[in-house]
Amino acid sequence: MIIIDESSPRWLRELNRFIHLKGLLLIHGNVLDLVSYQVRATAERTYWTEGNLADFFPRLLQGMGYRLVGRFDPVDGMGLAAPEMHRQLEEVLGRKPAQAAPPARGQGGELLDLAPLLEDFTDALANRKVPTAFVINFASRLTASPDRLSAREQALFTRILKASLAAREVIDEAGRWNNLLILICDKINDLPPFLYLENPRARSIFLDKPGIGERSRFLRSNYGSFFGAEREEQPPRELVSLFSALTEGFSYYEMLSLVGLSQREHIPVSQIRNLSERFKYGVVESDWDKIERGQLEQAGDSIRGRIKGQEPAVGHLLEIIKRAKLGLAAGSSNSQRPRGVLFFAGPTGVGKTEMAKGLAELLFGQEERLIRFDMSEYAQPHADQKLLGAPPGYVGYEEGGKLTNAMQQQPFSVLLFDEVEKAHPSIFDKFLQILDDGRLTDGKGETVYFSECIIIFTSNLGAYAAPDAAGDRERLISPDMPYSVVRETILAAIRHHFNQVLGRPEILNRFGENFVVFDFIRPPVDELILDRLLGQLAAALRESRQIELEIAPQVRQTLIALGREHLDHGGRGLRNMLEAALVNPLASRLFDDHIAAAARLRLSRLIDHGPEVQPRFGVEIRVQAPPAV
Repeated sequence: MIIIDESSPRWLRELNRFIHLKGLLLIHGNVLDLVSYQVRATAERTYWTEGNLADFFPRLLQGMGYRLVGRFDPVDGMGLAAPEMHRQLEEVLGRKPAQAAPPARGQGGELLDLAPLLEDFTDALANRKVPTAFVINFASRLTASPDRLSAREQALFTRILKASLAAREVIDEAGRWNNLLILICDKINDLPPFLYLENPRARSIFLDKPGIGERSRFLRSNYGSFFGAEREEQPPRELVSLFSALTEGFSYYEMLSLVGLSQREHIPVSQIRNLSERFKYGVVESDWDKIERGQLEQAGDSIRGRIKGQEPAVGHLLEIIKRAKLGLAAGSSNSQRPRGVLFFAGPTGVGKTEMAKGLAELLFGQEERLIRFDMSEYAQPHADQKLLGAPPGYVGYEEGGKLTNAMQQQPFSVLLFDEVEKAHPSIFDKFLQILDDGRLTDGKGETVYFSECIIIFTSNLGAYAAPDAAGDRERLISPDMPYSVVRETILAAIRHHFNQVLGRPEILNRFGENFVVFDFIRPPVDELILDRLLGQLAAALRESRQIELEIAPQVRQTLIALGREHLDHGGRGLRNMLEAALVNPLASRLFDDHIAAAARLRLSRLIDHGPEVQPRFGVEIRVQAPPAV
């Protein structure tokens, strides 16, 4: 016998209340999952079990004293819970019931020949002698669109409504029952609204996924089924807490799958984090566990080798790296939130994207572990479908979304959302779910997890004011401002954007204190960046052409002076200047003078013809080894 008490899931307690009050129950939500319920085995012992919803209802209803329980679905047709109920149905109807065969479908896909069967429903529910209930499973499949019913479908659902209205109360010496009709559907709006709107006899009951209490209870009930656990043993309290945290969002079926995975791969439930990672990501070993302590101890030098002059940003990044490695990014080892969240802000070209690349290479050994999304591409309505995939039924939904596909392929990564302020506001709802729960459901209904990645948002907010009527934009910060003023100006612009422009202060709260404001490139930091770029140029010539390049000191000074005219654009401005003033004229000389590989060159002078002349720049070089003939 099924027991429903205060320890039962919420939907079961609600069902137990309204099964005695209503004639039509609409069960929707997590209906494709297993349901967990308590069963009395003996007078002294009860236990929890899991089963399909379609099998649960006949068992529940018979235990409640319903003597006539039928079930119908569009594939198998009509059936009764027990063989002896066929005679009972015949006696109630006073005639032979309709053929209990799978219903046929017309060329348009409409269900045919259901009228006699629904007449049986109506007559049986109207009887006052035998407690009667019918369960219609897969009710969502009875129509393609509840908003555009065909004439046959209109008639079908009208007959279902009529059958539910015919339900009567049965009273005898054993008790009293409501005859009732139960429809199981995916979503309540899969059914035509006239079934339930303004219908006092109808009640919809949402079946949600297991909550934290149900997940904890599942482990206590099934602990002995995991590999290495004793049958009657109880799990430690700390393990129950960790299990319920790591299985957040899991269905009962998925938790049972964890039990099967534990048995097949001999992983004890005490290693639940390892077990859940294998289930979620299909990995044997976490990439975070592969990061050696020595790597992180040298992290500061590694990042500073790539990013010059951004010491506050480097310091904040190193804190996040250490927390992420320890799995404390959200303040709890049980959290399923991303390992780390950072919001990079500041002027353009100062190293925000470069720092993200450096972080990916430092943690996972390659820059390709940086998954970058330019949020200016997601500025239109419904742009979230490009990230997550279109909903079922829409063109291309089976392809999934760019974000969810990328995370399924590489869950251990650095996610970069570039220029996030340009995203459509609907995107921020998805960010909220990622930052809070560490997971998303894609258009195919598959859960994608973000708990093993670091997420970086970048923004240029605060660099310029909003455009005026003429389209002009006033600069809010400049290199002659001290860093403290730059920082406060940018943070104020970020707060204004999320609080006033978007009206979403809750998004700002999710970023917490993880705002990292980058400074302008200022002297003498520009010299360090220029020297790094010159070193990269020399290394590229050496690798591709076996040419050794020497740059005279006066050429370097000229490049520094030219670069300082472009510091408003940061390191990107320096790179653009170097390409125009040095790389392009040098390439022309190498090509025009037939300078062969394995030569030694000294770049002795940089020639500036002035902005009116094109090409503006030229170079004087001295070949220290004769070119090949």
